[in-house]
Amino acid sequence: MSSKEQKAKEKRIVDGVKEILEFRGFKISDTKEDDDFLDVYAKKLSEEKETVTAIARFPKNPQIGVKLIRLLGKLQEEEELDEALLIAESPLTHYAKKESVKLGIEIISSTNPLFNIFEHQLVRQHVKLRTRDIKGFLERYQIQKHQIPKILETDAAVKAIQAKPGDVIKIVRNPDMGENGSYYRVVIKSTSRLRLVETGTPKKKLPKKTAPVKPKETPEKQKEETKPETKAKTATKTTAKPKTAAAKKTTTAKKTTATKTTAKPKTTAAKKTTTAKKTTTAKKTTTAKKTTTAKKTTTAKKTAKK
Repeated sequence: MSSKEQKAKEKRIVDGVKEILEFRGFKISDTKEDDDFLDVYAKKLSEEKETVTAIARFPKNPQIGVKLIRLLGKLQEEEELDEALLIAESPLTHYAKKESVKLGIEIISSTNPLFNIFEHQLVRQHVKLRTRDIKGFLERYQIQKHQIPKILETDAAVKAIQAKPGDVIKIVRNPDMGENGSYYRVVIKSTSRLRLVETGTPKKKLPKKTAPVKPKETPEKQKEETKPETKAKTATKTTAKPKTAAAKKTTTAKKTTATKTTAKPKTTAAKKTTTAKKTTTAKKTTTAKKTTTAKKTTTAKKTAKK
């Protein structure tokens, strides 16, 4: 883009911003320009007859981040300005949008119409109602705010009159187009679409699941209820005793049978050892007898020879 085209673009944007500020009741007081920004200062008298100051900044660098938003917020705080507008050529980052909402800075996209759209014959006049007018309107028609038809906050007419979510707008029909009367809309957030919560509808409270409350019992009833419980406990104890005794008997019987079965092999082994001993002693005695008899016979033979 050439320098002439850039200057023509900047002039068109500044003229459009001035037109928007004038439509909102501001009067341009000063303009400042440097290598980075083009600032437009404006003032107006509020309904309470207090001066309201505003600044509209157009950054020459199309990329807008958190740093630029914070610089504008700092300038607004230092110069004690009531309103701050930022004209953005390119979409803002997520964090820049978040920071602008936090600091209360209004973002006007250069893609939106930068002129007074209500001068067009096909655009109806939009008027933001005061709080007392809203109350009278709701009482007259006996309705609630969430029953009014909706309009998004991103609408060009809503932005032009600085309406916020929850505000009620009166749209006046054009009699030159054969229309009569007026109709109303309530502003909602663009993210909520047709959610009624943003327009003041009461949230439906789901009943909490609570356990049934037991009636308080008298001490007499409590005693009566505790008595059968104690009886039942004693009965269980008495019935449990014979079971334990029988179990003990069975266990002792099992032990004795086990000892008997284990003792049998021991007795057989003992019998074998005793029999073996007896046989050895018997053999020894027979051999001793044989030797004694043999000796006797030999001695007898010797005496007979002599």
